[in-house]
Amino acid sequence: MAGSRQAQHGLSMIGFLFVAAVIVIFAIVGFRMVPSYVEYYTVQSAVEKALRDAPDPSPAVVRKSFEKYIAADYIDSVTASDLTVTKEGNVVTASLSWQKQLHMVGNVSLLLDFDVAAQR
Repeated sequence: MAGSRQAQHGLSMIGFLFVAAVIVIFAIVGFRMVPSYVEYYTVQSAVEKALRDAPDPSPAVVRKSFEKYIAADYIDSVTASDLTVTKEGNVVTASLSWQKQLHMVGNVSLLLDFDVAAQR
């Protein structure tokens, strides 16, 4: 069997370029989305802190506290007036929804929907 040829294994140059292109595209989209998700977690934290820190969880007090937190973190996607505060029994719920459109290339954009809610 010394004369038989073994089949080679691995990627060809075309295959390598295709795999590299797919990885680069996913990396670009991922890096473009990271700041929006960091902002989402910051807004979620601000809503939770605003509910926790408000001595009287009335809508006006919670919004004022929320406004303080988003101003400190330079959040511009949402405002305190976007925050919905409801009270049912002894449970106060603050919720917020917004969309973020990320321009990618040409006429291609990515639309992200975010929802945040916290209870006290």
